[in-house]
Amino acid sequence: MKERTLLILQALIQDFVETANPVASQRLLETHDFNVSSATVRNEFALLEEVGLITSPYVSSGKVPTAKGYRTYVDQMESDEAQEQIITSLFTKRLSEYKVSKSKESLFDALRVISQLSGNVAFASIDEDQTMYLGLSNVLRSPEFVAEPEKAAQIVEVLEGRERFRQFIHEINLKEKEVKIFIGEENIFDEITSCAMLITNIDSHNLSGSIGILGPMRMKYSYNKALLKSAADMVL
Repeated sequence: MKERTLLILQALIQDFVETANPVASQRLLETHDFNVSSATVRNEFALLEEVGLITSPYVSSGKVPTAKGYRTYVDQMESDEAQEQIITSLFTKRLSEYKVSKSKESLFDALRVISQLSGNVAFASIDEDQTMYLGLSNVLRSPEFVAEPEKAAQIVEVLEGRERFRQFIHEINLKEKEVKIFIGEENIFDEITSCAMLITNIDSHNLSGSIGILGPMRMKYSYNKALLKSAADMVL
């Protein structure tokens, strides 16, 4: 069988695999550079149909490959090496995206656990310029903020100013597994000098960033420090 005939079979099969629609001669000329006339392609179709590699599903339709056509394609034209390179690249990319997605899920779970066990705000900032927090209602219910609602409003303002908050977190120089504690006026934001904040690195192969606790100065520091370390370790 001529090389051109095989190339037309290859193009037809690839097109049909993508679209599931019978392939007309004009379609192949529009999508491939065969540099021949429509009549030539129809003649090649006739030859391919004669040897049982393609068929017409109904009268006056385009052509579809037969099982024999697929077998010829697999045995003679499809390059395993080329496909393996493509799939390796696609698989690696998709697997990386999946791992990051699962890491984000585990990070969100970690924040939920921190906020529940600490009774404070749990926050995180990751390398994709994302800042998230949970447990704000915990802090708003604290007696010191119930008594002084303006201080509670300032905490909300700081957390909702995500970009400013993220920049602050990223400027903190943390050693591996170190937990830094900022108490009162040690906090860089004047708005939260009534608070304490603990922060550490996220211990993950798929995400980089920080995770922390924000709450009133009246908190269990050693307990929250241990909680934060455990939570950082649970992020995938």
